[in-house]
Amino acid sequence: MTTPRTTGVWISAASATILRWGPDGVTIRERLDSQVPARHRSTGRPPTEDHPAGEGHRDEHMRAFFAQVTSTVPVEDDLLLVGDGEVVEHFEHQIHEHDRSRGTVRRIQVEKSGPVTEPQLLARIRAFAGSPARRTLPT
Repeated sequence: MTTPRTTGVWISAASATILRWGPDGVTIRERLDSQVPARHRSTGRPPTEDHPAGEGHRDEHMRAFFAQVTSTVPVEDDLLLVGDGEVVEHFEHQIHEHDRSRGTVRRIQVEKSGPVTEPQLLARIRAFAGSPARRTLPT
């Protein structure tokens, strides 16, 4: 293992799954559901006071969700971020800003992927940490 503890986060606008892995195995297993509203497709009508254009309201929910996930992730751990779309990229930016404000440096890697199961996320975390699961041949 190259790091004492590694945390992996699979994140989308709907939820985040957080696993922390280290010498003692998985020590944090958490799923956070977000309150981020779905994106709305344009109806073609111009914005009004009752129906404003833009994603401002959604962005505020996303910032609050990112803050909730960031507060759950241990600051001393290396971090593997997994997700699809731009949500994982925005979350990576948030983590870098959080680390910069605290004066901390850690290894962070982003992998693009659709939804993964907890065992799949754990396998990716272990590989990232330098301790992939052993493969055994059937006897």
